[in-house]
Amino acid sequence: MAYVSVEIGKVRLSLPPRQQLNFSNPRRIATINIPGAPPVQQDMGEEETVMSWEGSLIGESAYNDAIELEKLKDSGKETKLLLPGYPELNKTVRIRRFDWQLVRRDRVNYQIELVAIIPPPVVVAPAPQAQPAAQPAPGGGNQDAPPPAPATPQQEHTVVAGDTLWALAQKYLGAGPRWKEIAEANNISDPRKLQIGQKLVIPA
Repeated sequence: MAYVSVEIGKVRLSLPPRQQLNFSNPRRIATINIPGAPPVQQDMGEEETVMSWEGSLIGESAYNDAIELEKLKDSGKETKLLLPGYPELNKTVRIRRFDWQLVRRDRVNYQIELVAIIPPPVVVAPAPQAQPAAQPAPGGGNQDAPPPAPATPQQEHTVVAGDTLWALAQKYLGAGPRWKEIAEANNISDPRKLQIGQKLVIPA
């Protein structure tokens, strides 16, 4: 008679083939007690996805294997369930119940119940939709193109007695140190030689 090999974490178990190994979702029924009325059975929906069976650990490591499984149950840690030949049952699980009894030194009878850890669904964000290309306006122009910014008109100043580039920069540009901008705009190499009546372009 061929046995079914089961691995839970580091522990390997052998089960007779008559064992029905499968995960199920049993219904959870709650009893509601109302004073003065008979108890009411309320269906609370499906419980967690579970698998349970009973069997025996046999061999020199039976006692140590039972202790290892009990530690896994008490820790609540997740572990791997592997059933060679049953890939649909290979899952991440935690042990919800593990009852065992030492029959003799090399034999432990047990009952075990596993809960499958169901990963949350993967939510795939929809791909961003491409924006339609802007259609050119009749005549070759683009309706969506912003209108060009209006050019800032340049100011003009006529030099009078007492004018200096520093004073003009302070007056028109808000800062005396910007006198070099006026000099460059008017090709002035020597700022001390301004001519009365000279037309100066004030940059924007």
